Amino acid sequence: MIPPRVFVTGTDTDVGKTVVSAAICAADGRVGLKPIASGVTGGPQDDAPRIGSPRSPFSYEKPVSPHRAAPDEIQLDAVLAWIDEHAAPRMLVEGVGGWRVPISWSFGVPELARALGFPVLVVAADRLGALNHTLLTVDAIRRDGLEVCGVVLNDAHRASVPTNLDDLRRLLDVPVGTFAHAGREIVW
Repeated sequence: MIPPRVFVTGTDTDVGKTVVSAAICAADGRVGLKPIASGVTGGPQDDAPRIGSPRSPFSYEKPVSPHRAAPDEIQLDAVLAWIDEHAAPRMLVEGVGGWRVPISWSFGVPELARALGFPVLVVAADRLGALNHTLLTVDAIRRDGLEVCGVVLNDAHRASVPTNLDDLRRLLDVPVGTFAHAGREIVW
């Protein structure tokens, strides 16, 4: 269901991109890469090791957007070179924050994803606002000329938002799966 090479983005920061990415990589043995991160302390909350990614030279401690966290301008060519260095036939590249996050003053998440050319998997938190955030994100990805291969609703089936899954499945023309932390797998 998930293409051999996929780019994972979220509807926002802290929606569970890394947890979902880690589950995908563990399930099928694919290489997971997280080339850019901010708010990294190097402790257990550091996202890169959670998906099996080598620590990126584009990881910053300051908990702000990468374009502000990096002491020097991040160059798209340098990020792509780092990804190429660790590339594999089956791989997942996890983005940073949400779809429109600036990585530097000259490019953001959409430009990185477009340069890779991978289909995009969207992760959304199952909470109030998920419908709006997910529909806007899917629309933005398509307007940027990329394919959306699916949506994963993280922590789905919570009693507080029982209709998000059904609604997204009716409103979108891509597969919509659920990810519950207990099962640690995506159910399509």
